[in-house]
Amino acid sequence: MKKRDKRETHLLILDMVMLVLLLLNLGLIIFDWIFLSITVQKVLSAYLPNFFAVYRDRIHADFAMIDLGFVAIFLIEFFLRWGIAIHRRTYYKWFFYPFIHWYDLIGCIPVGSLRFLRLLRIIGIIIRLQRLQIIDITRTYLYGQFNKYVNVVVEEISDRVVINVIKDVQAEIRDGSPVTDRIIQEVVLPQKESIVLWLSHRLQHIASNAHAAYKEDFREYLHLRVKNAVENNPEIAAIGMIPVVGKVISGNLEKAISDITFNTISGLIEDLGSSKNQAIVEEVADITIDALMMEEADQRIDKIVNEALVQALELVKEQVQIQQWKLREMREREEGSG
Repeated sequence: MKKRDKRETHLLILDMVMLVLLLLNLGLIIFDWIFLSITVQKVLSAYLPNFFAVYRDRIHADFAMIDLGFVAIFLIEFFLRWGIAIHRRTYYKWFFYPFIHWYDLIGCIPVGSLRFLRLLRIIGIIIRLQRLQIIDITRTYLYGQFNKYVNVVVEEISDRVVINVIKDVQAEIRDGSPVTDRIIQEVVLPQKESIVLWLSHRLQHIASNAHAAYKEDFREYLHLRVKNAVENNPEIAAIGMIPVVGKVISGNLEKAISDITFNTISGLIEDLGSSKNQAIVEEVADITIDALMMEEADQRIDKIVNEALVQALELVKEQVQIQQWKLREMREREEGSG
């Protein structure tokens, strides 16, 4: 373990040295490119004549040789890492390394446009140092801004793709695509048993809880309906005309009818909510679902489902069109001002 840690430390030191050399080399390349400008040369010769003369005669004149010196160091380091990769069997085949790290090799070609591939080498080293938790670039301002705009671009592109997909699906549904049949056959029917079980539980829950909560209200309503029916019934009205006992008999009849009707309906509802009748409730739910799947109901179901799907997709599309990155910026401003 200690030997391994020692090797990793050596590679870490090598990474740091190469990072410094790459930054120095790229800085020199950029400055030499700027130095080619006549205006820059005039400014340097006017304000920094000694520096201008030394740079022009010793560095700019031999820039190709100086760059080749850097290239030699980079190539030595490249072959050293290749050898380490072969020794550790990092890749499946020994010759994979130069293909995977192609930018290291091509960046060593001393041609202006290819030299800037060395920037990828710097990025690779920084990522490796980040992975080893030597540095934390996620806390830097530059990374924060880069990550912010990358997320904005990704969000905008993905939103456009999703919106176009939703529009295509809506068009297919409106044009009579067999999506409804597929939903019924491939989604609803395979889950029919679960739907029946869920529906039966809901029916029992409604029967037990709703009936208990509104039992007295239902009794009063039923009593009122029976009273109106009795008053409009000629036979019971005739009984009420009997002297002395007529009113008592008709009143008792009214109460008896009301109680019998209430107790019968209440008993049915309570039986519906009882776990003992689970099988019956499930059978009712199963028959209900089968009735909805009947051929004569297909067209109406298709129309209802299609309209519901189009409206649901429209809501999803509206939600996708909301630019979340703008909302995040607004929240950040509010938190900053607060």
